[in-house]
Order: sequence, then structure tokens, then C-alpha cells
Amino acid sequence: MLQSLFNPLTPKTTFDIVTLLTLSTHLLVALFFPLAAKRTILMASFAFWRLCYNGGLGWVLNWQSGRHGLVAMFKRNGWLDHSRGGKIHLWLKSELEAKMGPDYSFEAVPIEFNAWLLYRQLVDLILLNDFTAYFFLCSCYIGSASDSEPWHAFLRIAGGLILLAFNLWVKVDAHRVVKDYAWYWGDFFFLIEQSLTFDGVFEMAPHPMYSIGYAGYYGGSLITGSYTIFYASLAAHMLQFLFLSFVENPHIEKTYERPPLAVQVIKRSRNRRLSSALSDPGDTAADEAVTGGTASSIRERPTSLWHPDLIIFKNFDLFRASDILIMLLLAYSVGIPLGFMWATGHVRLVLVYSICQCVGWILFRTLVLGFLLKRQSTSQLITRWYIKHGGNGEEAFSSWRAVFNTATIMTYGSFGLVALAAYHWGDADYGNLILFHTLGLLLIAFHVWSSRSVYETLGDFGWFYGDFFARDSSMLSLAPADIKLYYTGIYRYLNNPEKVIGQAAFYGLALISRSWAIFALALLLQICYFLFSAYVETPHMEKTYGAQVRRESGIVRTVKKAVNLGIGQPLFLGSESYVEGESRHASEDMPESSSMANLLASTAKPVKDILLETKDLLSTTTARLAERALPSELSKIDNLGFYGLKLLPGAAWKTSATKNPANKSAKSTYFLGEPIRVDWQAPLNHSRRDWIGIYPVTANFSSQITTVSSKGCYVYIHPDENLLVEMVVGDSVFAGIVKGTTGVKESDRGSEHQSRKGHPRKGPSGMVAVLHGEALFSSSALPFRVGTYEMRLHHGGTHAVLAQSKPFEIVVCDAKDIIGLLGDKAIVEHRNHANEPDGPDDLNLALTLLTVINKIFAVADSRVMPVSNQGDDVYVETDIIEPLESIGDAFSVDEVLDESQAGKLGYAIKEYFGVEFSSDVLIHAAKHGATVQDVAKRIVEARRALSAYSSANF
Repeated sequence: MLQSLFNPLTPKTTFDIVTLLTLSTHLLVALFFPLAAKRTILMASFAFWRLCYNGGLGWVLNWQSGRHGLVAMFKRNGWLDHSRGGKIHLWLKSELEAKMGPDYSFEAVPIEFNAWLLYRQLVDLILLNDFTAYFFLCSCYIGSASDSEPWHAFLRIAGGLILLAFNLWVKVDAHRVVKDYAWYWGDFFFLIEQSLTFDGVFEMAPHPMYSIGYAGYYGGSLITGSYTIFYASLAAHMLQFLFLSFVENPHIEKTYERPPLAVQVIKRSRNRRLSSALSDPGDTAADEAVTGGTASSIRERPTSLWHPDLIIFKNFDLFRASDILIMLLLAYSVGIPLGFMWATGHVRLVLVYSICQCVGWILFRTLVLGFLLKRQSTSQLITRWYIKHGGNGEEAFSSWRAVFNTATIMTYGSFGLVALAAYHWGDADYGNLILFHTLGLLLIAFHVWSSRSVYETLGDFGWFYGDFFARDSSMLSLAPADIKLYYTGIYRYLNNPEKVIGQAAFYGLALISRSWAIFALALLLQICYFLFSAYVETPHMEKTYGAQVRRESGIVRTVKKAVNLGIGQPLFLGSESYVEGESRHASEDMPESSSMANLLASTAKPVKDILLETKDLLSTTTARLAERALPSELSKIDNLGFYGLKLLPGAAWKTSATKNPANKSAKSTYFLGEPIRVDWQAPLNHSRRDWIGIYPVTANFSSQITTVSSKGCYVYIHPDENLLVEMVVGDSVFAGIVKGTTGVKESDRGSEHQSRKGHPRKGPSGMVAVLHGEALFSSSALPFRVGTYEMRLHHGGTHAVLAQSKPFEIVVCDAKDIIGLLGDKAIVEHRNHANEPDGPDDLNLALTLLTVINKIFAVADSRVMPVSNQGDDVYVETDIIEPLESIGDAFSVDEVLDESQAGKLGYAIKEYFGVEFSSDVLIHAAKHGATVQDVAKRIVEARRALSAYSSANF
């Protein structure tokens, strides 16, 4: 990049010229503007280019990852097609050919490759200007520090240069490992044969390109000695972490780690059909396929499967005795001393008390509990005690979890009390105070991230030292399928993160309060944890896992390799023999980085709540303003009166028709989770971007324009090739079938379909060619709430309404009717074969629940189907695939349940069965492999517990 840009002998493209011009403006500002002016201009320039990187490039990459957006744009406009591109095609071709070597052929490579090359030009423009703006901004602040001693300045500059050199080594080594393909996010455009590789700097830190790869920012801050540069660098680094959380990590997860739900469901369905084709099962086998054989009873599973333990304050339950007792303990040991201090002013007395209390909890958490764990490892002391007194191993582990979590909470609480008692402003410099608070908060945030990373990697079993209580997965319900060591997540870089960085928050509190007492307590805790690790954890790990225990962490291995390779070689030159292969440059587990995103999302919620009324007001105002301009826009549409929608009957109408043929209202009723089909009609020349959305009937202020989001509940009625390039697996927004073309008279328009009425523009007299088709709403395109809705047909990708359907209701039916109405053939046949269709037995409820869950997790499998009698047109055929086959299947796909799915399932269980489960409970149960039958038995037990207070019966 740099060679082609600054070498005068290489030809320059338009992108190169623009880059050189923008780079030159920074130099001119730095040379000729007054100091105050150039500081302001360069700061604004740095902010602009940084937002272009994290916001602009992030949006483009997210669009490309989710919808093939950038490639689809080039395909739609034909810019890379010689037959349609015209002058733009010739210009883009010349740009790329000037950059590439003689073996490159613009027409021979796929369009995705050319789109990636063009995207690289944009990346180079933004990144070079971002770096240049920061460099000149730092140059404006050199010499602004006021060092009291010369050696202060020497240490500051030396430390900054070391960080800059380290930053350069990280970037060079990362590029050596990942090459240009991953450096420029190539896997957002096309995939090559490779897998995630952890080598070099990627063994040293999670996401090194985004974490330690920005150490140079803080090196520049040290060299300049400017708080302005430091906080600008910190803000830019935080933006980079947001880019990582919202762009990089979601793409990495779905590409390399866990495929999207739709991909897994469709693959499972195809394997199932293949197995069925190769075998000839009889009735018995078919029954076993539905019932899943003999599944384990829910009574054999512990309460902790459904009622997650308290982990710090996560999963807090106001009605659980242990949780209430912990809060009371905190109130007595922390709340009362604080109140006494603020009421009486005896700060020193409270400080002495809090220090003594903190020392006590530190010793209890590390030494006392360490002694118990040591005896548990050698002689199963805790388990034997519970067995002796009538308990079992499950109860022993449950009790240990409560004690350990209480000790952890009280350690944090006692540290917080010391910090509050010792906190003071003093006579320190204001700038230093802000710096101490900033660094302290960063250490606390780092501690939260590392603790969450440890928990996400270990899970409940590892977090509570479960392998001290069970060495076989069958002994404890929370144990994983195989109790082995896996160095993943944060353990890829550190063998024992708790020992090394597990006390970062306490050092942060010491910085914020500027208290040597807290620093001494944090040091005591770290020393005690070293002893705990040396005498309890390490011996148990070696005894239990033997050769699986890793001697050197990823960081140690990386440093050793760097030192060995650096002897006799230039400092920053990578060795080709060091590693041969390519990898992604950001390849760690998703949950590690999502904590920052979750933290930011949680802080944004109150603001969202505050602005709700303002948003509603703006929405209404926008609707009124847009409605005034609509008549002139819609008047340009030919044959406006020939657009229309007509709802097709569903299971609710069919059921009502058999029982009460005169009930016409049931035609507009659908059951929760039931696919909805709608007939549409439109003139032959209608826009191929016309789409239908589903909305609550009271959501939109205007009948002429839609002002609220469809929240994903939409489909294109008649997609063409330009739209289909954005289709992704499991897409339900491109469902549709064109039935044919008919001639309609002007006098007959809107006779069968709900269409626009009363518009001033009249259609032509005589016959008009009108297309008739059918659209399908299924799975994620369905609103999953009981209520009254309407469909709106919109024009050409806009929110201008062409037609509306009659209002329709989404309702729930009796639980005993679900299988007959919504169940698939195998489930219906099994229930009929059981000869007990309406019985209250657990099996019947499990089959009913299986039907409901399949409707929630159903995936649309859409395929492009050419239609010969319509010329070159293309249409989409959609199959609805349900993931679960039997009640013995886990009630989630791949034992992962996200918030949205858990919310839908909890809502469906409440509506159909009258039992309410929180999303956290369902997510926790799914994580530990609960089956459909387990959930069904839990529902039965809940209904029996509530039977005295409820008239609902299954």
C-alpha cells in the first residue's frame, strides 16, 4: 500500500490521488496554521476519519455480512459488468488493473473479488488519513507536559517509545499471520479454504489487532504528556472495541464458530430426509422417532437446572431464601457502617472496621475455602459429610456453590466499603485526579470483562470448581458431557487468569481512592490467591487431568518465540518459517467481547425510555408531513387502483368451518405461530421492490404512509434477480409465488382485494394486465404476539401504502387442539395411534409442546424457481422446515437459546399452557441440555402446583 502510494515511479489511480491530496491537507495545516487553530482542525479531522473507520466501514461490513450488500449493489447497478456498466465499468476496471499485476484479469475473477479490491481502496484512504491526522495531532502537543524532574520526562518518553515499538511489532506479526486476505476483511466477501489459527501475537492476547494493537495510542500520549491526546486516544480505542463487538465478532461467530440457526436447521432437515430415504421404518420405529424413546424424567434433574444459582448478583431471586440472606448480610456488614459513618462523621473508626472485615473475608475466601477444597480433592470431605447426614453429592455441590458465591460477594462488598471510607479528594492536581479515576474505572471494566470471559469459558461447573466434586459427567447434572481441559477463550492466553488479572478491580479502587490501604489489601488478596493456586488448584489439576495440563501459557510461548527469533535478526522482521498458513485476525470466542457491548446497551436503555414520548411525537408529525406530499407521488403510479391484498384462510378458519360453517369472522383469524398466506394483485409493470409488512392495527397514524418499523415482519411479493442477490440462508423476506396474469376491467378493480380507495387519479378504461400471486409469512416474518394486525402493500421499497388488508387476529387455541391443527403428519399419526388424543398424560403434553416449539424455531428454506411462461422472470418457492423431530430432542438448536427465541417460547408456554417461565430459566435449561419432555414435565408439575388456584385444565 505505502510503496504503491509514495513511489513516484508507480502509476497512480484516482483513489491514490484522492488519498495523497487528503494527506497533504494535514501537512499543510500542521505547517502553516497557528497552534490553537491546527490543534482544533486536526482534532476534528482525527474524529472524522476515526468515525469513518468505525462507523462508516463498520456499517458497510455489517451490511455486506448480513445481506451481501456491497456485492449486491454492484450486481444491481451492473458497474462490474461490461455489458451494463458503461463508463463506470471502464473506470473501475482501469483503477483495479493499475493496482494489480500482469496475471490479473478483471473479467476472469468473480465479482466478489473485484468488489473486495475496490473496498480495499476505500480502506486505505480512511486508515491512512486516520493515522496521519493522529500523528500530526500528537506533534502539536509535544512539549506541553510540565515535568517536575528531568528523569520524569526521560521515563515518560522512553515508555512511550517502547509502546510504539511494541505496537509496530504487533501489527507486523499480525500481518505475517493473517496476510492481506484477513487484514482487509476478505471473508466478508468470499471464503477460502482455511480455519482459525492461533499463532504468534494471536496467542498473546484476545483480538490483538484491536486490543494491544493500539498500544501506540498510549505511547503517543506518554511522549506528548498531554491529557488531551490521552483522552482522544482512549475514545478512539473504545470506538474500536465497539467495531469489534458489533461488526467483527458477529461475523466471526457465524462464519467460523457457530453457523446461524437457519443453516443448522436446514442441514439437520436434509440429513433427516437422507436417513429416511435409506431406511424403511415401520410403525414402531416411527413412534420412537416422535417420542424419542424413553427420555429421562424431570424429577431426576436437580432444581438448579431450572432455577439458576446466584453468580455474584446474576440470577438474583427476590423470593429465594439464600439470596435474601446474602442481601441482609451485605446490609449489616456494609450498609450499616456506611450509614454510621455519614451520620456521625467517624470515618477513621469505620475505616479500621472495614479493613479488618476485608482481611477476614479475604482469608476466608482463599485459605479457609482453600483448605476445604484441598480436603475435598484428597478425601471428598464435603461429599462424605453430606452423605453421612442423609444428603448426596448433588446437595454437597449445591451447598458449596452457595458458600463460595457468598464469600465472593462479601469480598467485593468489603473492598467497596474500604474504598468508600478511604475516598477523598485531597489537594491533588485536578488533572491527576481525573487520570486516576479514569485508570481506576478502566481497571474495573477490565476486571468485569476478564471475569465474564472466565465464566463464559468455564460455565457454572468450572466456575464453582465442579471437578473437585465429580470426575465423571454422570455424577452431577451441571457437569459437561466430557470433563476435560480445553484451552479456549481467555485460557488460550493465560493458564490461570484469576491469579494474574483477577484482582484488577481492587487495584482500580486503590487508584480512585488513592489509598495505600486498599492497595495493600489487593496485594494481600493476590498473594493469598497465589498460595491457593499453588497448594490447591495446581495439585488437583495435575492429579485429575495429568498430561492435559499446559505448562506454558500463550503469552509465554509467544514471548519466547519472539526472543528466540529475534536473536541475530532485524527486530521487526517476521520469519516465514515461523508459521505457514493464513488465519482470521480476530478469532476469539464471542462472549468475551460482548460484555462491553452489553454494558453500553444497558446504559442506553434509560435514555431510550426518556425519549419514547418524543419519538412518538416525531413519528406522528413525520406522518402528517409525509401524507401531504403523498398524493402527488402516488399519482405518478400507473393503475393505482389495481393493487390489492386478500387474506387466505388458515387453520382457524378450517376448524371453524367444520364446526360452524356460518361463522365468517374466523376467516380473518390465525393461530399463534401459524404461517399466513395472502393473495396479492398488482399491475404487470409494478415495481419489483413492492413489499408487504404486518403491523398492529393501531400502530400507524396514517392510512397512506407507514411510520413504524415492521420489525422484520415483511416479504417482497415479486423479487427479481437484483433483489435475490441479497438472499441469505433461512431468509423469509423473499417468499412469493406468481400465479399468472389476467385482464381486469376498470370497473372491476378492487372487487376481490382490499385496495386503495378514493384516490383522485383514475385508471385507464378497458382491460389492464394484472398479476396475481401469493405471499407467505412464516417463522421470523410472523409477529409472535396475540393481537389484531393488518397487512400493508408498499410501493418500490418505500413506505407509501398501495393497499391494505382487512384486520386479522392472531389468537391461541385450546392446548388439546394444537396437534390436530398445527402438528405435522408424524405427530398427528402418533397421537391417533396412541388412541388418547385428549388425555391429560405427560406424553400428550410433550407432543403438543413439540409442535409449539417447532413453530417458533421454524426456518424458511427459499429457492429460486424460474418460470418459463413469464420470460426471464424468477420467483421464489419457500418450504417451512421445523428443527425438532422427537420429544427426546433438546428443546433448542445446538443447546443455544438466544433472548429472542427464549422470549417467544416463554410467551407461547404462557398463552397455550398457562405457566410462565422467564427467559433466563429457559436459556439456562437449554444450556444444560434439557429436552422437550423435560420442559413438558416441568409444565405438568407447575400446573399441578397451581391447580388449586386455577381453573385451566389440559
